[in-house]
Amino acid sequence: MKARLPGLAVTAAPTLAFVAAYGANGLRTAFVAATVTGVLVLACGLRARRYLQHAAVGALLAVTCAAVAVGTGQARGFFLLPMLLPAASSAACLLSVLAGRPLAGLVANRVVGGPQRWRSHPPLHRFYRWMTVGIGLVCLASLAAQAALYSRAEIAWLGVLHVVMAVLWPGITAATLAMSRMTVARHRDPAA
Repeated sequence: MKARLPGLAVTAAPTLAFVAAYGANGLRTAFVAATVTGVLVLACGLRARRYLQHAAVGALLAVTCAAVAVGTGQARGFFLLPMLLPAASSAACLLSVLAGRPLAGLVANRVVGGPQRWRSHPPLHRFYRWMTVGIGLVCLASLAAQAALYSRAEIAWLGVLHVVMAVLWPGITAATLAMSRMTVARHRDPAA
């Protein structure tokens, strides 16, 4: 029987191990716990031949983040690298909207089979622009929350926020694709 780990468990396990071990026995133990958990998750993924990409990225990220925490001498250092993702995402969303090429349109339109010239279609362009702004605001809110927790060295809450965001992103992605599919269908229909 092959072990099966859901993608969320693969992603969250090293962070949860780090936070729990830090609370129990300090930074060095947290480093070991995150590293060992990352390697175990990777081994389980390899054994089950599932979630390999999640497991490999998760293991590498866990070890790197734990090393940053040890290098800075502060447990909150574990969350420095993951804070770059919402920062970069917010900037990318804003810049893409300013450039007239909203990221939601560049990605979602292709996935849902929308028209190639969606940028010259005002309702689609407007929809994708607002979707990109919405995603950018979610990223910005995540970054602001992380920065506030980081400044207070709230390690447990940073861990909770990372797990919550890991749960939210697939839902945000699915909702974006579903709304994109409906919008593209509505604007393809001559009766609309």
